[in-house]
Amino acid sequence: KLAAQVGSSAQLSLRSPAELAVTPAPPARALAPRAMAAMDVDAAAAVVGADAMAALPSVARRMNFKLFQQAETGAAIRIGGRLAAAGAGDARVLTTTDGGSLRVLAAAEPLPAEIAGGAFVEVVGTKAGADELRSAGILAMPGKEPMVDAELWDEAVRLSHLPQLREIFEPQL
Repeated sequence: KLAAQVGSSAQLSLRSPAELAVTPAPPARALAPRAMAAMDVDAAAAVVGADAMAALPSVARRMNFKLFQQAETGAAIRIGGRLAAAGAGDARVLTTTDGGSLRVLAAAEPLPAEIAGGAFVEVVGTKAGADELRSAGILAMPGKEPMVDAELWDEAVRLSHLPQLREIFEPQL
């Protein structure tokens, strides 16, 4: 054995080739597919106005309140938030993920409890005014509350509008 002094306290041992043992690699074992844990998600999420959403002339872009204010009147919009129950004859109010409030027009048909009860929803429609959205449809997010992180949703929406990332999020027709 050859020994070399490295520093004041560490030693490095060098062995001859005969002393080095070659150990074979362990046998490769097949990777068995693992079962994924089931999520507690209701696949039949409530949707109102699916036909009207499909009939929109363009693909609706996700927005928050700030981006909604910058959009042109008539632009196809999809915006997440919580719907407040409306009084008799009142328009519903959507509190958006960035804290804005929009009046939701033309949601005349009765809404399922999943949507009307203040759950996180995505409203799809067109911009009707500075703080008004003409609804084509409303989708309830599936699952039990709290299923959606509003801050994370809002950040994802803002990122999708950055010029550097826009092409990743724009629909491919």
